Amino acid sequence: MFRAELLSLVTTTATKVSATIALVGLVVTQLIFVTVLPALARGDIGPGAEALGSDFPGLDLATAAAQLDTINPLGASIGGGSIGIALIAVVLLGVLAGASDDRYGGIVGAVLASPRRGRLVIGKAAAVGLGGVGIGILMGLASFTMLLATLMVTGNPLTIGAGDILASIGRGVLAITLLTVIGLAVGILVRTQLAGVITVLAALLFEPILASMMQLIGGGVTPLWTQYLPVALAQNVIHGGSPDVPLLVAIGALIALTTTLLAAASVALSRRDI
Repeated sequence: MFRAELLSLVTTTATKVSATIALVGLVVTQLIFVTVLPALARGDIGPGAEALGSDFPGLDLATAAAQLDTINPLGASIGGGSIGIALIAVVLLGVLAGASDDRYGGIVGAVLASPRRGRLVIGKAAAVGLGGVGIGILMGLASFTMLLATLMVTGNPLTIGAGDILASIGRGVLAITLLTVIGLAVGILVRTQLAGVITVLAALLFEPILASMMQLIGGGVTPLWTQYLPVALAQNVIHGGSPDVPLLVAIGALIALTTTLLAAASVALSRRDI
């Protein structure tokens, strides 16, 4: 079952397009953060940081913290709940993998081959998760490569150690893997690709809006529960946790969310008339 699902994943055009868009989106995002923003801050282009105001998101690649922030397989972000092209594409990869069988009728053959539908969901999750690992590694390496190229151009030394680099990429791979499986669960639950795409886009776009709205209501203080929303959890995992949500808590919460959605997908598929 796992081999069949993996073969389906790597031969489906939609998943290939999603993976390509994720990589392209990552490259574009990183180019903006590691080249355009520092150039704006220095005044090489535009009016300069003083004219742009204190809210301008400056980035000093001479610091270790900034260099680590750029090794983000989802693209360097301004806020914990920020979303980008790479993030959307990664989740949609899972959605399309989960809903493609219903669209093309492959679910019938899959159920005949494995009547225990819970096992079918596990096989799909394993295949999509492995795909997420591969994409996460590629995206992590792409981010690191772009950081090295930028440091060479700017003349700044690499100030982070190999252990920190590997840990950052590893956390990114874990976050991407769980996000793709979450997308898979959504795809199985909603059945159709269009409904899955709309559901995911609505959820991803609503999260930062909700967090900002709650911050305004709280007088500039963001409620702790907003840090447990999916995108914020993924970013916390990538960045090694935060003062409010430690790394292990963030990982546990994201795994719990993934497991819950997979269980719901398994129950839904078991009760579904194929």
